[in-house]
Amino acid sequence: MYVSDGHFTSTNLKADSRSHPFSDVVPGVINREVRQPVVVIDCNSFAQRAFSEKVMKHLRVPGADLWFMTCINTVDDVFDAFNRDADFVFAPYHMIYNEEELKDIIDVSDSVVPVVFVSKGRAVLRGRRRSDVVDVLDKLIDLGFYRNCVLDTDGSLDAYTWSVISSDYPSTMPFVDSPSRLEGFKHAITPYLL
Repeated sequence: MYVSDGHFTSTNLKADSRSHPFSDVVPGVINREVRQPVVVIDCNSFAQRAFSEKVMKHLRVPGADLWFMTCINTVDDVFDAFNRDADFVFAPYHMIYNEEELKDIIDVSDSVVPVVFVSKGRAVLRGRRRSDVVDVLDKLIDLGFYRNCVLDTDGSLDAYTWSVISSDYPSTMPFVDSPSRLEGFKHAITPYLL
């Protein structure tokens, strides 16, 4: 298993050609005093548009909570993703097959965090459709997902929408390249760069 720099597109994740073994990188990113979680993203699952159990064998991060982002299509993928050490599974919203699967997922686990990808200021839905980010968060909360993530793939979400999210959806975590432009969030996820 390797760690690489990567970048998000509107619906996908592209790994960079530069990489290092996972086991070499992980000890350097863990701050045992702060005990910050480590977010691991399975690039291959994005490329294949399917969950892969192979990565789970090698997914160990001693001394830190593990948050794992992978392709989740159905509730069965959730069961497989929690077979190891993941504390939370981050599931790209646009990859989940339908609303029935979302209902089944929340019924079996409250440790799945839907990730709303944002491109050109709009939430990405299945089939490359778009919607208002706040409308998607409302829908997820109505289904029972009180913890969500908004991943701004291109830095296009405006400051006003971020302020609405931080005040009206306090359990939502932003995933951004630079958290410095965000206010009101307790936590933000930023990529680790080699």
